[in-house]
Amino acid sequence: MAKRKSGALLTRIAIDRDSRTPLFCQIEDQLRGMILAGSLSGGTRLPASRALATDLGVSRQTVVQVLESLAAEGFLEMRRGSGTFVAATIPQHVPQRFPSQPDSGLPSIAAPRVSGLGSRFGAAEVDYIPRENRPFLPNSPAYDQFPFALWQKYVNRQTRQAYRGNMGYGDPAGYAPLRQAIADYLALHRSDACDPEQIVITPGGHAAFMVAALLLTDPGDGLLFEDPGPLIARNLFQSLGRRLVHVPVDDEGMDFEPTVARGTGARLAFVMPSRQHPLGRTMSLARRLRLLDWANAKDAWILEDDYDSEFRYTGRPLPSIRSIDRTGRVIYVGTFSKALFPALRLGYLVLPPALVGMFRNAIALMVRSVPEATQMALANFIADGHFASHLRRMRELYAGRRQDFLRVANATGAGLYEVDMPDSGMNAIAWLRAGQDDRALARQAVQAGVHAYPLGEYGAGPLPRPGLLLGFTGVVPHQLGPGLGALAKVLARAD
Repeated sequence: MAKRKSGALLTRIAIDRDSRTPLFCQIEDQLRGMILAGSLSGGTRLPASRALATDLGVSRQTVVQVLESLAAEGFLEMRRGSGTFVAATIPQHVPQRFPSQPDSGLPSIAAPRVSGLGSRFGAAEVDYIPRENRPFLPNSPAYDQFPFALWQKYVNRQTRQAYRGNMGYGDPAGYAPLRQAIADYLALHRSDACDPEQIVITPGGHAAFMVAALLLTDPGDGLLFEDPGPLIARNLFQSLGRRLVHVPVDDEGMDFEPTVARGTGARLAFVMPSRQHPLGRTMSLARRLRLLDWANAKDAWILEDDYDSEFRYTGRPLPSIRSIDRTGRVIYVGTFSKALFPALRLGYLVLPPALVGMFRNAIALMVRSVPEATQMALANFIADGHFASHLRRMRELYAGRRQDFLRVANATGAGLYEVDMPDSGMNAIAWLRAGQDDRALARQAVQAGVHAYPLGEYGAGPLPRPGLLLGFTGVVPHQLGPGLGALAKVLARAD
């Protein structure tokens, strides 16, 4: 029988009682490590659980939990009447736990072997948006005006109602009352009637883009994409291996006809017709109809991103392309990130009937379902009229903040930039003088305490004119003057 190594064993187990890692995890990780390193060879008998507990200063129950766990993994053998021994054969597939310390002691893999998709995701440029409320973070709602106390009541109601029906997996297509509430809202406020069965709930708008791209196109397929266009969506589609066909944007929106006339092989068009990002342009009705004709003629699809159409300051929100689609070529994507708050992570697809089953199955296989308690809270929030009331208040608030921003920006930035204020949305553009580096100026603005997105980052290539995208909806009144003043100083130093 192998010699007992209780002394060496005990001196090598170090317990940190100030660590957040539970004691049994610390002991288990170290014992497993000794076995893998060969310090405890196969057949070695361990001290009795009572002796181990006494010498380590922990409860016997903790030690028993460790030994049973390692025995279940195959590292130890517990022999009735004889004791606990290191297994003679160590499992080839070893369950790994994240190390309690950043340095795991494992060698670093310089070039890990991953898939082509993994490589593209690893190389993608991703802007991690800061949480702090800096002016003038684009697309930022007015968090200071959101009815958090009211919303919390709806969330708490679902948490308290922990009956059996709420505890299982939900319908992959989404909570039925929420889909009905969305359908009612679209019919009343967007003049876009649909059957609730055409709606599939997703964990945010970008998840909807990803699923649509995966199901409707193959790697290498062409995808019409506005230029300039949203950076994260562009990186997403490129990372998925789709071939972006960049299409210029003018005052009528995506000017796609000259591009498609040359032949692109595109199977999908990603468009933002109600308010293009970042330029804020609206696609004309004539182009919408011609885009539908193109999709029908080419057996292609239109992915319509309608992320902040509620905030239009002159007249009613414009109808969607889907509302005039008569051939079932439009996949409509909506989100609550701008209307409510981004952390909600709830979006939705309105699909042609022929695609519903496929998309529902895809959501079931990829994410199973979106958390149902959140869906239930939102469904009740909408059904009780609070969503529509909140949107009305925000339109009035944003219209006032828009005018205040325009007034102060024109006064503070006279001669430094030209303000372009679309009649909808949450952002304005500060056009800079030709030759200025908007990326460098955006970095300097962040150092001065204000946040702006450089338009240069949105283009597939150089843009005709540099500019900064500035959000005004999330800026509280006391931030407006100082923030624009700080931006003006940055731009003045660049002269």
